[in-house]
Amino acid sequence: MKRIILSLIVIFTVFAVEAETLTLDSCLNAARQRNCTIQSALLDVQIARQVKKQVFTKFFPQVNLSAFGFYGIDPIVKIYMPDLAQTEDGRMVLEELLDGIKKENPSFSKDLEMLQWGVSANVSAVQPIFAGGRIVTGNKLAKLGITAAEKKVEVSERDVLQEVEDTYWLIAGLYEKRATVKQVNDLLDTIQVVAQVAFNNGLVTKNDLIKVTLKQNEINTKSVQLEDGIVLASKLLCQLTGIDYTGELELEPFPENNEVEALVLVDSFSVSGRPEAELLQLNIRAEQLRKKLTVGEALPQIGVGVQGGYSNFFNRHRWNGVAFAFVRIPITQWWETGHKIKEHNLRIEKAKMMQEDLMGKMSLQNEQAYSKLNEALRLVMEHESAMEMAQENYNISLMNYQAGIATMSELLESHALLLQAQNAYTDARISYRASQRKFNDLNK
Repeated sequence: MKRIILSLIVIFTVFAVEAETLTLDSCLNAARQRNCTIQSALLDVQIARQVKKQVFTKFFPQVNLSAFGFYGIDPIVKIYMPDLAQTEDGRMVLEELLDGIKKENPSFSKDLEMLQWGVSANVSAVQPIFAGGRIVTGNKLAKLGITAAEKKVEVSERDVLQEVEDTYWLIAGLYEKRATVKQVNDLLDTIQVVAQVAFNNGLVTKNDLIKVTLKQNEINTKSVQLEDGIVLASKLLCQLTGIDYTGELELEPFPENNEVEALVLVDSFSVSGRPEAELLQLNIRAEQLRKKLTVGEALPQIGVGVQGGYSNFFNRHRWNGVAFAFVRIPITQWWETGHKIKEHNLRIEKAKMMQEDLMGKMSLQNEQAYSKLNEALRLVMEHESAMEMAQENYNISLMNYQAGIATMSELLESHALLLQAQNAYTDARISYRASQRKFNDLNK
């Protein structure tokens, strides 16, 4: 039984450790599912679909039901019956007659009271036959809105995932620099031990020991700045992916040096397949449909309908129903509509002008991404070569210092050059990955 429990503990422990390790793919998948920008764009698609369903209902009859009821404290109609006589004599005769009736029946009232309560209900159904084409055009515009929302999802997802990958490799690069700083500290500790022994034997001055200590303080300062950068970048990655930040993130190791690929030469760039280009075309099409809606407002409208109702106002039940047709021809709206049409024409012209301008800018953006990728590839190769030379220079300086033919200043200078070359190489690799991702995203 104990063996089983121990095995389960080991399995759960291994699983927990593996679950904490973040890979680039896991971060990208988490961003697709939890990132606020992407989720907001997906909600916009659902909103556009609901709008499409709303507009689709205009094809069907519009049915309305209404009901009305009242009860008054006093009857609405109350007439003193003798006042109904046309002459004064007739009024006196009628009043004497009513007085006689009241003597025989004290509850009798001379007032004629009516309409103290009543109820009514109506139901109508109206079917548009022709509405100036606005129903059909409105459905086309709503469908266009769904397509535009879906394209915006592509743009949002591309931009967010690119930022996620950039942040991911930034953190991985900072971890790489942390390892480099640790190696530097270890080397400085070794140098300090060697310098202390040499000082004790009178081979070097105390100034050499001070230089090593100052260099260690400088590295410690950089280490603190590095840790702050790791925390901020980690929090940004968690915010982008929706992952809870509980401390330092565990990432997969930074790729080895063989991640650089040969650059493919590109003579021209096409931006017609980018979602932004399609959005520009959809914007023009949408403005054209809005123009049709405006024209439809000034066209005749034809419809048919039926209406039925029930009423009970004088304690009599009544039912009735009618069928009707209507034609509505706007007359004075043509003046206003003419100006609205000119407004839409100007908007269409503006949209086309913006499309041409933005297409040119996107083409330049693709060329810039290609140029940056080419530059990043070149810098990776150059910094790799510089790092190898700096490593060789440091090894020579260390041997010369140990042989007593080089000063501490020369050794520390070669050490600083090595650290600078290693950090520059790490930055170049991060920049290459970011440039490669952006170029691939813009030229799919």
